[in-house]
Amino acid sequence: MRTKTTLEKAVKFVSNCKFIFSFKKNIFRRNLFSLFFFLVTTISFSQSGSCSAILIVENNGNIRSTPLEGTYYSIILTNNSSSTDTFILNSKNINSSCANTDGSSTTGNVTVNTEFINSERISLTEITLNSGQSINFYIHVTVPNGTSIQKWSCDQITATSKNCTNYTVYTVLHTFIINPVND
Repeated sequence: MRTKTTLEKAVKFVSNCKFIFSFKKNIFRRNLFSLFFFLVTTISFSQSGSCSAILIVENNGNIRSTPLEGTYYSIILTNNSSSTDTFILNSKNINSSCANTDGSSTTGNVTVNTEFINSERISLTEITLNSGQSINFYIHVTVPNGTSIQKWSCDQITATSKNCTNYTVYTVLHTFIINPVND
């Protein structure tokens, strides 16, 4: 009789263990998912709040006229985040969505060439800045041969964070191509 009772108790014990371990496994999975969700949300939120920068044209010189030889815009990029960040530089012609500063129609606007350079005239594609650091660089605007004169070009200059890929700062350059005869 003792064997039957021990066997019954053993079966009951194993059955209870299965229940307990399967229950804990479900709790563990549920908690693991919650923990993972919390971490992803926290990391995403902290990254979105940690990126901060300013991109300006020095002395608010966003509007400029240029001869056919071209001109230079002096740009300042400041990393206001709490960590080092690398910014990818880009230029995009936005004639179709930009308003000319003199109120003229954008229909006749032209496209110019832009190049990012440092003070030694070395070409740039990206800039790495420590927290709180600013850097001055230049945009060399050149006018392609055959470009119409006395026309505007609107170019959006962007600096996109590598730490927060959805974070971009920008400024717009308004360049007027002057008549070389009147220069």
